[in-house]
Amino acid sequence: MKKVVFSLLFLGSFSFSNAQEKDSTILKTTDLNEVIIHGLNNSTDVSSEFTSRIPLKNLENPQITHAVNSKLILNRNYFVQYNMLSNVTGVSPSWAGVSPYYTVRGFRTRSNFRNGILGYVASDIDPVNIAQLDVIKGPSGTLFGSSMTVFGGVINRVTVKPQNDTFTNLTFAGGNNNFQRATVDINTKLDEQAKGLLRITGAYTNKESFQDQGTYQNLFLAPSFTYKVNDKLTIEAEAEILRRVSTNNTLLTPSNPLRSGVLVNAESANALNLDYFKSYTDNSVLFKTTAINFYAKVNYKISNQWKSETNFMTSNSESYGNYQTMALINNNTSIIRRIINYAPESIINQQIQQNFIGDVNIGNVRNRVLIGFDFYRYSYGVTANGLDGSRANAANGVVRPVFDTVAVAGKNVNYGLLNESEISSRLLGRVPTITKSILNTYSLYVSDVINPVKNLSLMLSARLDVLDNLGTYNKTQESTTGKFSQTTFSPKLGLTYQIIPEQLAFVSSYMNGFQNVAPVSQVDGTVSNFKPQFGNQFEAGFKYSNVNHVLDASISYYNILVSNTVRANPANVTMFIQDGKQYSSGVEVDVQSRPFTGLYIHTGVAYNNSQITASDVNTEGLRPINSGPAWMGNAYVSYTLPKGLSFGLGGNYYGKDYIINSKSAGQFYTEDYFLLNGTVSYTQKGYVLALSGDNLLDKHYYYGGRGFITPGTLRQIILSLKLNF
Repeated sequence: MKKVVFSLLFLGSFSFSNAQEKDSTILKTTDLNEVIIHGLNNSTDVSSEFTSRIPLKNLENPQITHAVNSKLILNRNYFVQYNMLSNVTGVSPSWAGVSPYYTVRGFRTRSNFRNGILGYVASDIDPVNIAQLDVIKGPSGTLFGSSMTVFGGVINRVTVKPQNDTFTNLTFAGGNNNFQRATVDINTKLDEQAKGLLRITGAYTNKESFQDQGTYQNLFLAPSFTYKVNDKLTIEAEAEILRRVSTNNTLLTPSNPLRSGVLVNAESANALNLDYFKSYTDNSVLFKTTAINFYAKVNYKISNQWKSETNFMTSNSESYGNYQTMALINNNTSIIRRIINYAPESIINQQIQQNFIGDVNIGNVRNRVLIGFDFYRYSYGVTANGLDGSRANAANGVVRPVFDTVAVAGKNVNYGLLNESEISSRLLGRVPTITKSILNTYSLYVSDVINPVKNLSLMLSARLDVLDNLGTYNKTQESTTGKFSQTTFSPKLGLTYQIIPEQLAFVSSYMNGFQNVAPVSQVDGTVSNFKPQFGNQFEAGFKYSNVNHVLDASISYYNILVSNTVRANPANVTMFIQDGKQYSSGVEVDVQSRPFTGLYIHTGVAYNNSQITASDVNTEGLRPINSGPAWMGNAYVSYTLPKGLSFGLGGNYYGKDYIINSKSAGQFYTEDYFLLNGTVSYTQKGYVLALSGDNLLDKHYYYGGRGFITPGTLRQIILSLKLNF
């Protein structure tokens, strides 16, 4: 296996190296003026600024971050974040739901943050509005809170911004599986002094599954506006409007391999012998998501040493339709098809965040200071109905019922019975479950990066977080349950020492993350008010960055200890106690090189070792499910000739991933797999013509999480034409 992983260092997938400067990420200023847009720059410095919320270079940041820069995003025909994140070392795909999960350092996470603040909706946002994608490794509760973070890391998307320029870019793409995509990017100055700038990006995507059924349509529009009132005050306003209509991906739960200690079912996805091209669904079984998100930022320069940054956010997403999952039964020879009808599922996020950022000297010691206040409100409402409440699994307070059962192989008389008309007829007369949950979070955080001596940076950060969970109101039962409040303190410490100034740095940090735990009603009638669950990471490594970025590299070792997990009491399994523990440790190596003009190389290898150290007898000592594969590797190589012709080749390796891992139920896993990608392009001043291919070897593979497996997409070939005006 190690030979396979390290062979990735000599492979590659492609990034165009001739990206237009106007398709740039954010350039960090060296003083306290507002953030500006000005061409391509070191993407890791951009990540560091969002990680720390203060102007901080990558070599000064004690935390490891990996970024997918604008060249990769804008020029590889991406239409989902899933493909974009394949370029990040140590990130693997997990649950393939409408809003997918990914694993980072042994923990599941989502793409929840936007320009450093919460921006979660029930669907991944289209890449046309993403200038850079950051993965901030490790527990990040001190600066990002707990509402949408996990112990493995944070995924943050940096959006495109209006620029002091006038241009129009149009892209048209097509490929197999009826893939059709069109994007638009228009930027203009609203006045002669360029005080007002407007940019509008948009995309339409249509595709079908490689299976017998499966459809996806996505319409996206993102206007953004910047107005410079004067030299001190700048106002930014943005919106994201999304409309997605699709069948959901195949989500299939395997049977437990062991029954009464005897192996009776398959232990791996490939051993199931499923028909890879059967979807077991119908194109009329649609799930529809609409999201309208608004963001605003007010930057005010208080003095030469201090500035104020005020963020406002509100997002509203609603999903209607039929959501389908499946489960294997009868020794994996039959499939139960399950449907939940949402009418609707609603998610509303509101956030106000105030930051004061300073760069001051106390004596001879430089202090880069952050003082922040944050209010976040999350509302989740659902009206959901099942088809047969007698066969149910709890999911968000609603049942996950059986629609029917069909055979895995051969001809099925009832295979085509599943359709919207039949579902609607079965729902007639049924009373839906209607619930609404609201939580408010109030936070205060501070951070200070000091330079006591030359080349040495110390980071001291802390957060005080107050959660007020207002509980879940059940309209059908006219009752509210689950109210609780919790106060949490989260610290963060970091050290960086530049062994070679501006080139080589040693980094080390202690980071904390936390997850609030609701009270638990015990069997004896008592209520246990548990403490938050904590994840503490110790990390150390080295970062290298050449002045001209001929070589950028990082190597790090991390150890995450998770405590306060609620589990059944070994002395009395009907009661719950809070002493569960697990750890996740590993090594990550990431290397980027531009040895000479036209050649770009990126390689990465990640190893993760996770184990549950205190739990119930079934899982103690085992690798947790949803922790992703132990081994991962990614690499790409691209070369651009002087006349604009470019070639690229590369791929990704993902190791074995446990979906079931229990002493009583056995082990079920997805096998390791390798995906090969490539691109050929021709770039001129007014246009870019590109031919790209994903999964060139047409590999059959499965990936998964949350107890489900999903067949991976087969070979996808896309031809695109980008026009620049």
